[in-house]
Amino acid sequence: MNNNPTGNNTDEEAVAARRRALAEALRGGEDVVVTPSGEVEFQEEAEEMGHTAIQVPDGKLARRG
Repeated sequence: MNNNPTGNNTDEEAVAARRRALAEALRGGEDVVVTPSGEVEFQEEAEEMGHTAIQVPDGKLARRG
């Protein structure tokens, strides 16, 4: 059964996979970057794109354990 009449399942699956990867990176204590537009990127991607980052001190963000 296709619940997506536009046929964008591949795009949606890619977005979901990226969200899972970013969530796992955050849970693992890896650095991620939030761009000025609000997008979340891996640090390596942000550096490649020339984006700058802010450094949040340890313990300042909530995390699920």
